[in-house]
Amino acid sequence: MMSTENLLGEFKEAEHSTPRSLNSSIQIELERHVSENISSGLGISMAGAIFLLVLESAQNQTFLHWNWIWLAAVSLASLTIWLWSVRISRDNRPSSSQTRALITTSSLLFAALYGAAAVIFITPDHIETSVFAAITLIALTFAWPLAHALLPIFRHLFLSLVFAPLFISLFSYQAQISPGFLVFVALTYFILNRNQLSQRRSFSWATGNMIKANEHSDVVVATSQKITSLIEQTPLGFIEWNQERKIIGWNPAATTIFGYAKEEVLGRTTEFLFDKKKSFLLQQVENDLFLFGKDFTGTAENVTRDGTMIICEWNDTPLFDAAMNVVGAASFVEDVTDRVNLETRIKQQAYFDPLTGLPNRHRLMEELNRVVALAQRSQNYCSLLFIDLDHFKEINDTRGHHYGDIALALFAQRLRKVIRSEEAVARLGGDEFVVLLENLGTEEEPSRLQIAQVAEKIIDAAREPLVIKDEKFRISCSIGIVLFNDGSSDSEAILQQADKALYTIKREGKSNYYFHNQKLPSEMQTQAILLEQLRDKTNNQSFLPYYQPILNTKTNLISGLQIFLRWKNPNNELIAANEIISLLESGSMIVDISLTLLDQIFNQVDLWRDQDLWLKDQQIYFTLSLRELEHPSFSLSIEALLAKYSIEPNTLVFTVHTETLPKIHNPLTLQLNSLRALGIRFVVDNVGYQTLPIQKLREFDVDTIRISHKLMAECPYMESSWNLVKGLVELTKSVGLNCIAPCVEEAEIHHLLLDTGCQLLQGNLIAPPSPATAITRMLIERNTISSEESTA
Repeated sequence: MMSTENLLGEFKEAEHSTPRSLNSSIQIELERHVSENISSGLGISMAGAIFLLVLESAQNQTFLHWNWIWLAAVSLASLTIWLWSVRISRDNRPSSSQTRALITTSSLLFAALYGAAAVIFITPDHIETSVFAAITLIALTFAWPLAHALLPIFRHLFLSLVFAPLFISLFSYQAQISPGFLVFVALTYFILNRNQLSQRRSFSWATGNMIKANEHSDVVVATSQKITSLIEQTPLGFIEWNQERKIIGWNPAATTIFGYAKEEVLGRTTEFLFDKKKSFLLQQVENDLFLFGKDFTGTAENVTRDGTMIICEWNDTPLFDAAMNVVGAASFVEDVTDRVNLETRIKQQAYFDPLTGLPNRHRLMEELNRVVALAQRSQNYCSLLFIDLDHFKEINDTRGHHYGDIALALFAQRLRKVIRSEEAVARLGGDEFVVLLENLGTEEEPSRLQIAQVAEKIIDAAREPLVIKDEKFRISCSIGIVLFNDGSSDSEAILQQADKALYTIKREGKSNYYFHNQKLPSEMQTQAILLEQLRDKTNNQSFLPYYQPILNTKTNLISGLQIFLRWKNPNNELIAANEIISLLESGSMIVDISLTLLDQIFNQVDLWRDQDLWLKDQQIYFTLSLRELEHPSFSLSIEALLAKYSIEPNTLVFTVHTETLPKIHNPLTLQLNSLRALGIRFVVDNVGYQTLPIQKLREFDVDTIRISHKLMAECPYMESSWNLVKGLVELTKSVGLNCIAPCVEEAEIHHLLLDTGCQLLQGNLIAPPSPATAITRMLIERNTISSEESTA
């Protein structure tokens, strides 16, 4: 602490380091302290007076009258001062001026009495007694307990009243007294002054620190009380945890939010406030708080006492000790469920169409900007499909807007189902919709084919009748398409281009799609024409079933017929299934075609049955794709066809490829179970070329497998493939499964398969896929041979 010394030798606190109010408080505290010791000072003074009187009597047998007068004066002064101090002490709050007057008056009065004693008791006749008297007076001055509380001018006056008479008296007798003693007396003056200054400064320093500490303590207590009051009164929930992550603080607002009383939560960790499925998030937050000392702010789903799910905003901060070690954490919690729900509703209204629930134009443009930037950055093709409903106006005009709204909502649901979940679907307004496709690849032609297949699915979905209040309505849709992979056009330009393409296709003919300003390459154009021909429902009768017999090697009879699809195009050319199946499966038309084929097949079986050519244990093997399994009414349609022709369900065997099995999820499992419930059996095809555990076959509940065509085709020239086929045959026999070996094209393979004991064979060597007329002749021949063998 800095200090300066004035001209009188007084030390004072530097103005910039000690406030004036603090100096006043120190002075008051100093005066109060010394006033408590005034009685001891009076006692010392009386004892010193008596000592001087006794010292004088030892030299003179008789007392002088001045001695008695001085003693009486000391006694009277002591009594007066003592009574004055008692009177002041009785006041609960004595004023500073009263205390200061008592200290100053009593100090100067006794200083005057000490100075008078120097004149009375120092005489030339008794030098030794005078020296002792001088020392006694100095000692009494030193022992006076009030001197360091005096203001500087009064302290100097106090010392002068004592030392001036003392020095003068001694100096008058310098012949008899050593000069060194006079120097000692003068030096004592300065020593006493410095001592009293030192006492004052020490007391001031200690008192100042005490006052500051008390004030700081008061501030801390007041602040703590305010914080406690704020925590108790704040509408935010307050939770304090210790280092063991146990709750040690819980305010009423936390009770309001979570429903738990303070007594119920103290000592528990906070896991019970959070959804158990998301406890890993809580662990991450706690790690940040306790291990890394990081703050956390975020929202979380919480559980109240009654099990209600709420959304809370948490502001967590770690608590540190003096060594900056984390000793706990504090959290302020606010229930923001209503706010989040409101923000969600506002966002829903701002970004989503209220009728269909699809993103609106505003949200679409944001997403389109993102896709344009993605295409420019990655050089992957992206596409915008602008969809407009055909014949929608007729529903509005004939049945009103309510029916029109329902039609829009139903189409939106269909559109969302045929588009991948990661692709954007939006409603622009009215009967206009938009689909955004991204990451189609860097090659243009494959990208166009993908888009065409998606457009086909959308057109097929639109053609399905809309059932509104038990009435059926038919609509269709036209699609304008823009393909892009750079930033040459912005979002608005792309949307306008798609609108122009849409206008073109609606002008040329509805229920189709058109690419903006671009012609398809010849191969793609051929695919598009083929899709259009296949999509024409009037051509369903042009799809024909071809039958390939499956031979039972034990009975040498036809065990069943495998169905192959053939299509007679408008040019009356017969097209194999492998040339069109990918296009058929890209839309829902494959379901209609499959049902048409089964209708033809069951009708033919009914004819063979009437001709006694069809045996009860013979079966029809028909291959299913995911499209049929995904169709909600497929099993009902099958049941209706079986009933229509009185076909036993076990006559029909559905074939499912191994590639399809992993894609069968819960809804498809329900469809499979409903087909099994009818009595229909299943075969897994293409076994052996891809990994498929036998246990998986058991789970799928099949009793027959068909070996992979590719594997069988490799057998004549790859010994490893034949060994695998032979192993599959042996394995199926060991686990009680039947095995169909297809692609039997050569006599050598035929004989080898017979040697293995493979029961069911299929291939061109036995009979190629043929129309029903050829199969009829074969059934007649086989039955004739069987009859002859039975007769023999």
